[in-house]
Amino acid sequence: MAEQEEKKRLFCPYCDEEMIVPEGAYCQACGIVAFYCPKCRKPVPRDKRECPYCGAEIKGENN
Repeated sequence: MAEQEEKKRLFCPYCDEEMIVPEGAYCQACGIVAFYCPKCRKPVPRDKRECPYCGAEIKGENN
């Protein structure tokens, strides 16, 4: 039997609730839109173009 690849669980950096749809980066508990690094999956401030944890380039609507 093949094992399914486990998805990483993401939590809101503001209210610590689990984000149900991580790809949407929207916290349904507190209503905040969170941005996560595509490489290390840590929360990144919205004004950053580079992840402060791993250095990956952050691409978004304003970048």
